[in-house]
Amino acid sequence: MKKNKQIIFATIVIIGLVAIMFTPIGTFFKSKMEDNSHIAGADVELTESDYDIDLIGYNGATNTNLIDFKKSGEVIFLNFWGSWCPPCVAEMPTIQKLYEAKGQKVKFVLITIQDKPTVFNPFLQKNNYTMPVYEPNSPISNNMLPKVFPTTYILNKKGDVVLKETKTRDWNDKEINDLLDKLLAE
Repeated sequence: MKKNKQIIFATIVIIGLVAIMFTPIGTFFKSKMEDNSHIAGADVELTESDYDIDLIGYNGATNTNLIDFKKSGEVIFLNFWGSWCPPCVAEMPTIQKLYEAKGQKVKFVLITIQDKPTVFNPFLQKNNYTMPVYEPNSPISNNMLPKVFPTTYILNKKGDVVLKETKTRDWNDKEINDLLDKLLAE
């Protein structure tokens, strides 16, 4: 009797897994669990006070406040990362390439989180990364503080978030270059 219950339970689990992996039921659950905020035009609720973060500049960047970038009237590439974060480290070469291609026209703001200059500066130097890096010097609001790393925002000239990405990607691909060109032309 006990063995029959175990077999029935195992069968139900296997059928459930197959249903989740290979049927529309699984697609439904996956869509509910995924963060779709990376879709262009995603509704991101950030206020002016969310951008009020004092920043210490590194890698040639000067000390500033994030809100100054938002109010600059320029397209902004804002990335939250850490040298301790393998997905962040994995995408850094593509951010460097994008910076080399667009850095004269787009403001790049890479903010390190839970990192120390004694760790991230050698990392930047070792890999010849030249993009501006900042360390927060004031609290980050709960709305702005990333829940996953890396988290990247692209803002248009009005300071509106047009893209939020919460995963590693190739930042120098055609899609991002085309988006930045479109935003720069507006």
